[in-house]
Amino acid sequence: MKKIGAVLAIAAMLGVVAWLGVQARDIRNERLEAAERRLQLPEAHLVNLEGISVPLRSAGGQSVVLVFFTTTCEYCRAELQAFREKAMLLKEYDVFFVAWEDRDAVRAFARETEIDTVPWFHVLRDTVSVLGENLGIHVVPTTLVYGPDGRLRKSFEGLEAIGKIVEAAAGEDRP
Repeated sequence: MKKIGAVLAIAAMLGVVAWLGVQARDIRNERLEAAERRLQLPEAHLVNLEGISVPLRSAGGQSVVLVFFTTTCEYCRAELQAFREKAMLLKEYDVFFVAWEDRDAVRAFARETEIDTVPWFHVLRDTVSVLGENLGIHVVPTTLVYGPDGRLRKSFEGLEAIGKIVEAAAGEDRP
């Protein structure tokens, strides 16, 4: 009886290991596919704080800076305040701040960090996290910098110096 129990326990463990292996492979494949989708600025429309659909694209043949954040992230707060303080360095670029939270929470956060006061900053909501999921955004803040051609120049996960982001937008830094 003990031998049967041991065999069943080993079989169960082998089944769990096999299942975990399949799950790990699926997660890896999903992340690789998301990394490939990141290579080109997606053609997407997100909603601004007034509920208007805004296309994600360069307004005048300039680089695009796409920043994913959440209102509860202290690193996001620090990075967005740095963006606001260094806003003039980014005047030549289209800067989109993207959150997937409630409009009122995002609006309050935008006011608090004052990113809503800069005309070339666009605060948008990915209302059902489709864009974030499509691009494999798992860490905030995540900043993606696309050149005027829509191709990814550089990606940053976590808090990053604005100077490095500006360099990437200017084309001075390549992945």
